[in-house]
Amino acid sequence: MIQYPPLRSQESETRCYIRFMNLTERRVNVVWVNFSGLFVSYTTLDRGQFVDVNTFKTHPWIAFDDKTQDRMHIDKKLVYHPQTFREHLAEKLPGYKYREGVESRIMIVISLPVHSLKYTVLLYLKNHLNDPLKVDQLDLPRLLADSLKDLIEERKNLQKLPLHRMCPNIP
Repeated sequence: MIQYPPLRSQESETRCYIRFMNLTERRVNVVWVNFSGLFVSYTTLDRGQFVDVNTFKTHPWIAFDDKTQDRMHIDKKLVYHPQTFREHLAEKLPGYKYREGVESRIMIVISLPVHSLKYTVLLYLKNHLNDPLKVDQLDLPRLLADSLKDLIEERKNLQKLPLHRMCPNIP
């Protein structure tokens, strides 16, 4: 089973201004991981939609396909950790001279991760099977069958997680 490191938001000191842009063909759930490690649904974006978010440097974000619960990439990563505008410029444009004290919103792209053919097929099969016991009927090699069972269980566990809704009155 895929093990993700424990995630949770840390202190709220360094502000970051982000624009999440959905460039996938899918409807995507944008999720903030709160201080307790709970997933908080921030918004759902259709293809081409964006949302402006005022967040903090130590607050992780993740994205899921609304239909399949497959993980999406945010800025080419499964977990996005916001950067300040200055950090973003320094990473993308080394040596660029910017004015001190200027903060700007950073556009961060939500995209499909690129998977191996094997993993893509496993994801496809996972989305058509609800019961790990049915995997044994497919007559797959044991290693593939075990991987597929893990993916089905992972989806079940993800669906059991309480996905809290963001309260619109909280800044």
